[in-house]
Amino acid sequence: MKYFIRIGLAALALLLFMLRNAFSEKLVQTSLELRAEKPFKPFRLLFIADVHRRVIKPAAIDFSVDVIVIGGDLVEKGVPLDRVAENIKTLTKRAPVYFIWGNNDREVDENSLRKIFEQYGVVLLEDQSVPLFNHENLRLVGLDHFAYKPDGFENAFKDVNESDTVLFVSHTPFDFWKVKEKYSADLLLAGHTHGGQIRVGPFGLFKKGSMVVKEDRVELISNGFGTTTLHLRLGAPAEYHLLTIHPKTKMPE
Repeated sequence: MKYFIRIGLAALALLLFMLRNAFSEKLVQTSLELRAEKPFKPFRLLFIADVHRRVIKPAAIDFSVDVIVIGGDLVEKGVPLDRVAENIKTLTKRAPVYFIWGNNDREVDENSLRKIFEQYGVVLLEDQSVPLFNHENLRLVGLDHFAYKPDGFENAFKDVNESDTVLFVSHTPFDFWKVKEKYSADLLLAGHTHGGQIRVGPFGLFKKGSMVVKEDRVELISNGFGTTTLHLRLGAPAEYHLLTIHPKTKMPE
């Protein structure tokens, strides 16, 4: 009997641990350099994806930030719109906010979401690019992956030049290879996979979130801020990212 009680207590402890991980607030801070043929001023970018049902507390963003990018799945079916509005209000108080659609966002009324974004000045990136900080050669490219438009990539990159420093964001990292195959991006951002959400050692439904720094680009896949279906995490903690971005210029020969 004592054996089964111990097993039950261990299982309860593990469940509580997973629940705590699901609602943690791990801020990952990284400084990086991006190729810049036409230099820009260093800036701080907050990347947050897969909020789902969570509330973003103002205390979670009590630091200096210049621009915020929401990498999709801000919301899902059943989340009240006033919670979404409050999250957006919290973010827009800190910095200009850009948003790309995830696979769950349109489970709520899309027109209502658009009204919230318009009210708070959120910029929607739907297969398009925009200059950051009025710098025409520093461009944020957003892909609306789950609209499944055949010309989505072409439209997203149509205003991008080879000399531009490009930040690309899609909800899913499975778009990265398409960008690298045909287009150019210096920083690639995505969420969607939740890092597998529940991992047993090295095993999970998806790879754990990571940042890979290569010679010509940086690839960031976030574990995400929230959870879906099971509000539990193991081995893939909830996270959001503060990136301090500097220009990397060629040294004179």
